[in-house]
Parts: sequence; C-alpha cells; structure tokens
Amino acid sequence: MKAEKFLPPKWIDGLLSWFCKEEVLENVQGDLHEIYQRRVSKYGRRNADLLFIRDVLGFIRPRLVKRLEGGLQLNQYGIFKNYFKTSLRSIKRNALFSAINVVGLAISMSVGILMIVLLSELYSFDDLHEKKDRIYRVTTNKKSEFQDEFALDLHATASHYIADKIEAQIPDVEQVLVLRLNMTADLKTEERAIATSGYYATPSFFDVFSFELIKGNPQTALKNPGAIILTESASKKLFGDSDPIGKTVSVDGNRDFRSAIVTGIVEDPPINSHLNFEILVSMKTMETSLVERRINFKRNPGAFTRSYVYLVLKEEAKLEKIESLMMDMVADYNSRHDSIFHSLQPMKEIVTVNAWNQPGPTFPKQKIYMMIGLTLIVLLSACFNYTNLSLARALRRSKEIGIRKVTGASRLQIFSQFMTEAVLLSLIALIVGVGMYFLIKPIFLNLPYQSAGDRAMFLLEIAPIHLFYFSLFAVVVGCIAGFLPALVLSKLKASILFGDAEKVRLLSRINVRQALITIQFVLSISLIMCAVIVHKQYKYVLNYDLGYDTENIVNINIEGDYIDLLENEYAKMSEVVETSRSSVVLGTGSADLGDAMSEDKGNRIMFSSNYVGKNYLDMHGFELVAGSGFLTPLNEGQTQNNIVVNETFLKELKLGSPDEAIGKNIWHYKKKMKITGVVRDFISKSLHGEVVKAFAFLNESPIRGGRILGVKIASNNLLATMEKLEKSYKELDPVHPFHATFYDDQITKTYGRSKTTYTLISSLALLAISISTLGLLGMAVFTTETRMKEISIRKVLGAGMSNLILLLSRGFLGMIAIAAVIAIPVTLYIVDDMILSKFLYRTDMGPMETLSGFVMVLLIGVLTVGWQIRTAVIQNPADLLRDE
Repeated sequence: MKAEKFLPPKWIDGLLSWFCKEEVLENVQGDLHEIYQRRVSKYGRRNADLLFIRDVLGFIRPRLVKRLEGGLQLNQYGIFKNYFKTSLRSIKRNALFSAINVVGLAISMSVGILMIVLLSELYSFDDLHEKKDRIYRVTTNKKSEFQDEFALDLHATASHYIADKIEAQIPDVEQVLVLRLNMTADLKTEERAIATSGYYATPSFFDVFSFELIKGNPQTALKNPGAIILTESASKKLFGDSDPIGKTVSVDGNRDFRSAIVTGIVEDPPINSHLNFEILVSMKTMETSLVERRINFKRNPGAFTRSYVYLVLKEEAKLEKIESLMMDMVADYNSRHDSIFHSLQPMKEIVTVNAWNQPGPTFPKQKIYMMIGLTLIVLLSACFNYTNLSLARALRRSKEIGIRKVTGASRLQIFSQFMTEAVLLSLIALIVGVGMYFLIKPIFLNLPYQSAGDRAMFLLEIAPIHLFYFSLFAVVVGCIAGFLPALVLSKLKASILFGDAEKVRLLSRINVRQALITIQFVLSISLIMCAVIVHKQYKYVLNYDLGYDTENIVNINIEGDYIDLLENEYAKMSEVVETSRSSVVLGTGSADLGDAMSEDKGNRIMFSSNYVGKNYLDMHGFELVAGSGFLTPLNEGQTQNNIVVNETFLKELKLGSPDEAIGKNIWHYKKKMKITGVVRDFISKSLHGEVVKAFAFLNESPIRGGRILGVKIASNNLLATMEKLEKSYKELDPVHPFHATFYDDQITKTYGRSKTTYTLISSLALLAISISTLGLLGMAVFTTETRMKEISIRKVLGAGMSNLILLLSRGFLGMIAIAAVIAIPVTLYIVDDMILSKFLYRTDMGPMETLSGFVMVLLIGVLTVGWQIRTAVIQNPADLLRDE
C-alpha cells in the first residue's frame, strides 16, 4: 500500500518560493519536502510543521534571496546595514534610556518566555501517541432528579456498558479501549515486595496508545486472566536486573486476584502523559472475579464512575453522529433513571478541561487564559514604557529626522529606522530576559496544586525549537513597542520637526505619553489590588471556623486490614491523646454522596456522608444540639442502623426540630436507619461553595471500613512523635509509604489554588510595578532634563525646593489619581465576579484593600519623581544659565 504523502503548510512553502532564487529553488524545496516526510512519520505532523518553518527561515540568506526589482536592487542590504549601525549608535548614545528600556522589556519578556515554554509543554501532552488526532475519550454528564438543570460537573469516566455498545454497533469506531481506575496491588516475590497502582485494561491498550512495550507481545499481553504488565521502574524495583517475563508474583491488597504472571514490560509513562501507571492488569482478571461474586457491572449504564473509555475513530467519522447514537443507547435507561449524557472529548483537550475523576494532571483553560492575560498586561506595560521613552527621546532627535526628510529619506525609510532600533533593543532584552527566566522558573514550579494529585506536570526546560519561538517573540514585541513612535515620527512634515515637536498630539488633544503612563498606572493599581484582596480571602478561609476541631490532629492513610492493631499500638503512646476513624477528611473537598427518604417515603434528599468510629464526633469537637453520638462500634456481621445528621438534613427532609427528630427513622440504600443525634451545621467540604449542605455521620462498619486514622497528639517534640508513629506503622505495613498529614495542613492544601492565584498575581504585580517605576524614572529624567533652565530661573526668582518638587511632579500625581479612578471600580467588579464568586463565604473589602493599589503606586511615584527632581533642584543655577 502506498504511504500517504503529507504537504507542509502552504503559507511557509509559498514564502520559500517568493524569496528564494529560481536557480536553487527546485533543489532546496525538494530537499526540504523530503526531510518533511521523514519527520512526519517520526515526530508527527505538528512538530514536522514547526521544524519546516524553522528550516525555511534559516534559508533567508543574502546568497539565496532574490534581488528586488527597481531602485532598491543594489541598496537593500546596504540600507538595512545602515539602519542597524545607526540603531546601535543611538542605543549607545542614550545609554540610560536604553538601559531602562532593556530592563523593562527583559522583565516582561521573562514572563513571556515562561508562557511560551509552558504552553509548548502543555500542548505537547500525549504527543507520543501516533493516533492522537483520532483518539477521543467518552465523557459523562448526569442530570439528577435533585437538579433543576443539567449538572455542570463533567465526568471523565464512562460505563463499560456504553463501551461494549459502541464496539458492537458503531462501525465508524476503529478501536475501543476500557481502563478501570483505582487498581492497586502489592506485588511480592521471595526477595522483595512493592506497592503498585495502575489500571485494569482491555487487550486493545497498545492498539490505541503508543507506549513502547519493551518486552512481551502487545496483542496477547493483556488477554488472559492474571496477566500483568509492569513499567520499567516497577520491574526494576521488584526483580532487579533479571528478566521478569513469565514469572509469577503473589498479590496482596486486591480482592480480584491473589497471583499474577508478568507478560510484558512497558516504558515508564513520560511526564507529558495524562495517564500515569506502574502496572496494567488484564480486564479479564477483574471480570473473572466479579463473575465469581455474581456481579455483572457491564449491564448498568449508570455505573460510569469507575472506568475510562477511549475510542479511535476512523478518518471519515462524524462526532455528532456518534454522540447521537450514544444517546440512543442509553435512552431506555434514561426513561427509568437519572438522565445520562455522553460526549466525545478529543485527546488534545484532556489536560485542559476540568472533570471529575481525571486520571492525571490538568491545567484548565481558565487558568491558561488568566495567565496569558496577566502576561499580556506585563508585556503591555513594558511596551508602553518603550513607546513613552522613545517618543520623548525621538522628539529630541526631531531635527535629525527633519534633515533626513529634507535630504530625500522617505516615510518608509524613517519608519524602518525606528522599527529596526526597537527590534534590536528587544533582541538585546531577550538575552537578559532568558537569564531572568531561570530566576522565576522555580517560583512557578513550586506553586501548590499546579496539577491533579500532586504529580509534576511541567519541566519548563528550554528546547532548541524554543529559541526560534523566543526570537520570533522578541521581534513581535519590538514591532509592537516601536510601532507607534515610528508611525508618529515618520509621518510628520519637516516644517513641524524643525519647529516645536513637543506639540505633537494624537487622539484628539490627548498627549500620547501621558495616556500611556496613565494606562500603566491603571494596570499596576489593578494588579496590586487583586493581590491584596486574594491574599485576604486566602487568609480568611484558612482561619474560618469550620465547626469542628482540627488542631494537633494527624490523619494517616491506611492501606491494609491492620487498623485495629495500629490503633492499639498508638493508644500505648503517652503522646497520643485519642484516635478515631473516618472514610473522608472533612473540609478538604471530599465526601461520600447518597440519598435519603423520610420513613413514609414522602420526601427525598441528597446528602454528603462520612463513615466514622464511635469517638470521632467527640475527638473533633462537634456540637451536638440533640441526642448523642455513636456509643459503641459495630461488630463483625452487624449493619449500621444509627445515623447522626446536621440541622440542614432535618430542614431539607422536613423532620421537624432537632429534639423532635431524635428516634425517627429514615431510609438510606433500602435500609431503615434511626436518627440518634443532631449536630450543628458545619463546613463539610470547603468554603468554595457546598452544593449539597445536608450531612450525616454513619457508623463505620467492618465491610465499609474507615480508611483514615485520625490521631490527636500532645507533644513538645513533634518530629520525635511523628517518627514513633511511623515506626509503629512500618512494623505493621512495611510495603506502603507512611502517609501522615496534619489536619491543618490538609485544609491549607485544599485552598492551594487560591494561594497559586495570589502568588501569580502578586508576582506579576511586582513585575508590573517595577516596569512602571522604571518608566516613571525615565520620564522624570526626561522632564527634568528638558526643564533644567526653567528650574534654575525659578530658583533665582526665589522658588523653594518644596514648591519646585510640587510644581514638577503635579502632572505625574494627576495621572496616578486618574488611574486610580479608573482602576478601582473595574478591579472590584472583576475580583468580585471572577474570583470571590467561587467562595460561599467571602471576606469584606474595606478601605485598606480598595485603596491599597493607589496608595502603593502613589508612594512609589512620589519617591521616584521626587528623588529625580530633587537631584535637579540642588544643582547650581549659575552652571545651567551661563550658556544659551
């Protein structure tokens, strides 16, 4: 079969034909096309396109470029060379202004470089898969009878039922893969034991994904029950350097299988893979176990929260048609249950979309847009700096420009001169900016909650292709920064340039430089206000009274059936005050969901729950308003029939007052349960907003099992106490790592996203105010230089230093005041609508937060301008007035 031939982008291929000499065009173009074909098969089309663009631009050389027709034929290279030399001399001659521009541009470009590298890595996720452009994930949205409209929460998971239906009924689907999540197993040999996690997978895993199977047969490795594939690192931990293929390992901590045969070794998933695993287990392993337990999960379209379904579509497949067919497949189920809706998600969008049960790291589009917006703000501030200082400095060169025009220079030539100077300065700033990038890179990498599950998502390493992006970025920034000065000064007539060039105005009598400086102040004030308000909200949620005690409580994750033994060991320690068990950690965004009905089944609600031990409520200090908690733990074989609820639970289920509700029965999962206690309302998930506020505590049962052991400690040496806790844990569980976290730290981590937002905004606010200060300093230097004789005359006539400083800084202070009038209401609206609206409980915004940006910018402006003007005022008037 003949291989498909791909063509490079038409626009860049056309550019090559336009500038390249005809006598070499055919050979150059043929060679580049041949190299392009090889790159497509090796690296993928997207990377091949980028490399082709780089190669074409690399051929823009004097010996390969066509000569222009007409008068420019002999002079094109000489003219550009002249522009370059003139620009270098101008930069050197105006060293202070050039340094201010270079530093300002470099600061902003370091942020731009960060965004280029970040976006490059983000959109390279899953590029290793050859079929990436045709791989889609089936997502699920569910509308419950408790909701008035469609649920906004998208689930990354789908049912095995829909996967089987798609494979059997939709011919446009080439491959179907099902992954079952939350697969954990402790693998043991005679010498070693390791804890692993990964997925159950159907045999089509390697038909869909392009992970390299180093050893084993990709067609049969996941076919039989008990077959497992290990990653390289997991294999090395378990078997060392020996060949594991065909070896049998014992399995603990998994009820589906007790032994397994290693059938393959796969490469470790790279950092830019949304799937991360140490082990793959054949789906037949789990299916065999479920059949033995008489469980058939494949028949239930509503069982969609445990499996991922991936499809490889044929080239001609229509998404709308497939989604419509999927809707028909669950129509019968929807007529009898809560409605389910399936859609197809392209693989390229997986890491940029928020969804429940995401298998790996995510970086939502909202965060991308926010970061791009903040980066543009900083870049605009630096560009405004350049524009302001260039206009001011260029006005002093007005006679030079006038002479150029008189001697025959065209408007285009003068425009090109200024643009060349701006681009050259921007390229110099790029070199400094790359150095600054390595300073801000660790700050971003260390931001909390930058990805799901604390897994690293970015390396932010500069690759060779990035150098091309950086250079193009610097040229674009230089063109943006230099465009307005070049446009303004190139269109002026010689008569104006030899007159009073300071009268040049744009936009209906608004001085361009004053307008741009005011915009800079607006941006700086807004960023400072945002940082202050977000920081206050972050501190507010950390100190908010959740309604229960978290101080000095350590939560330990339990991975086995040794919780009773561990609790007994901890009870012997003098540093341990008390212990309790639970299924979730309240206040961190997690909780079990369920529904309840009144005894007469007249009312039904959805509520969150936590399975807890008998002393959980007392240890955490919950306030009982009626009844009591759980007095004794359940024994083996018993079922829970007592329930403790909060006040909202009673109100929504209409059970009367707390005292009236005690002793009443409710239905939960077809079991009748008695209300034994009512606690005061508390924050069960987080302050981001609790959609479901009704809450209930249920007895921990041996079947359900609390997986978290809370330990309240009282110790003057926390480090030694934690070591004792870990030692007792390791004696009972030498395989799993000791995951113990202070409750307060878990609460703090829950609001890591707010801290990330605060850190980003405050960092960029610092950069923006630094750039604005540089620009203000430059304009103050220019103002004082151009008004030195005026200052001297006023001093001779008796003006004091304070009067002169007030007179000369009045314009800057006015611009700061105008900026505050614009920035404050706009910022308050944006912060309230886009940031604080996500919190159910929010802090108040007082005068301190409202005026914070204005006061800080005003203070910096007064100090900067005052310092420069004072330097000018203290000079001797005789030295300045003796020459005309």
